[in-house]
Amino acid sequence: MLALSSIAKKEKNKMSTDSVMLILLELQVPISGVDPIRVCYNTEDITWNGQLWQAFPLEIEECKEDSTGSYPSFAIKVDNTSRALTYYIEESNGANGGTVILRVVNSKNLNSNTPEIEEKYEVTKCYVDQNFVTLTVGPSYSPDSRRPIGRYLKNGCRFQYKDAR
Repeated sequence: MLALSSIAKKEKNKMSTDSVMLILLELQVPISGVDPIRVCYNTEDITWNGQLWQAFPLEIEECKEDSTGSYPSFAIKVDNTSRALTYYIEESNGANGGTVILRVVNSKNLNSNTPEIEEKYEVTKCYVDQNFVTLTVGPSYSPDSRRPIGRYLKNGCRFQYKDAR
């Protein structure tokens, strides 16, 4: 269940508010020694969690599900008219294997280090043109992997008696 902060709940329940929910995108490209790219969908830069998030146009497409059994994925389009991201995309082999973290924060609650929503994805495809860098992202873990990681049995234990674990 989604648990919003008390400030977000209070702002949500008002008839009229001047606060907004801000989308923060953090792109961790697989290049050693490079800080993550941090952008926000806003008209001005913000500081959240001690980091500067630059205002940048972006579009997030709807995640679609189908009945073929394919992994759910969606596209994130980040403005590339200034060619600011082209270097990072080229150096990281199309950002494939990179991590995208989407966070949603309330503009009245920027001093909190906890976002209202946080989702982590892995870049599976990347397409660059003169207007946008389009990142296709999917789950950051393989849906075929065992969840939970360990195996728990009713009448058995995988550890040895008097073992440290």
